[in-house]
Amino acid sequence: MRVLAIVLLIAFLIAQVAARDLSKYKPRGVLFPRPPSKNKKPIVPVKHAATINTRGFCGRENTTSSRIVGGTEASPNSLPWQVAFFVDDRFFCGGSLISNEWILTAAHCVEDAGFFDILLGAHNVRLNATEEPHRIEVRSNFSIVHPEWSSVRFKNDVALIKLPQPIKFTPEIQPVCMAPPSEPDHVGDILHVSGWGRSSDCNGCRNLTYPARSRCSGDSGGPLSFINEGVHNQVGIVSFGPAAGCEIGLPAAFSRVSFYAKWISSITGLII
Repeated sequence: MRVLAIVLLIAFLIAQVAARDLSKYKPRGVLFPRPPSKNKKPIVPVKHAATINTRGFCGRENTTSSRIVGGTEASPNSLPWQVAFFVDDRFFCGGSLISNEWILTAAHCVEDAGFFDILLGAHNVRLNATEEPHRIEVRSNFSIVHPEWSSVRFKNDVALIKLPQPIKFTPEIQPVCMAPPSEPDHVGDILHVSGWGRSSDCNGCRNLTYPARSRCSGDSGGPLSFINEGVHNQVGIVSFGPAAGCEIGLPAAFSRVSFYAKWISSITGLII
């Protein structure tokens, strides 16, 4: 019995550090084939007063090099809020770290999901944990979908995932800044999308300039940011776009963060 327990423990540890074969995971888009609803009772979140302030350090890139745009690979860990997560060991999505306990993502990424394997501080999700020693991998089964999310009308595509315990910030793991309710329209501004979605020649975290190119297949839930004096402010969440993905440069849809800032703050306690 003791031998069996040791064998199981070794197998578990190998599984924890093994590299992921991304070919077995599918992007979870708004139109992904949904199984019959489990009719889960909706979680009634506990509302918190806004007491958590990250404004003094959020949204700073972890690099001094120039940014790479246009669908190519970003400098390793230059976007330390970028999160990748795997849904029920079947799908993958992106998200952004907004505090030491919460990840912001799209509702269609977490709807009816059982658990999320979350990668923080990762650059190349194909590598194993020993090849990226600063990376943290955790599993969460707690998510909150916006109460007015509609998978039929694609409205209010916003959700939060809570980490199993608060994480410690490092140079490779930092929160992004959040657009407040007063955030202006960024008509004519350059905005940036990041994620691990499909691109023609790289598997690492990418940084795209929008609207020159569209978001890529697999970028769902990731951040759309406006950079002001070197600080990334998340203004949108990747929701949906053309099936052809980033190579075409067609319009994409994002959930506007400023519209949901009060709801996000009430759940997370984050000052926005």
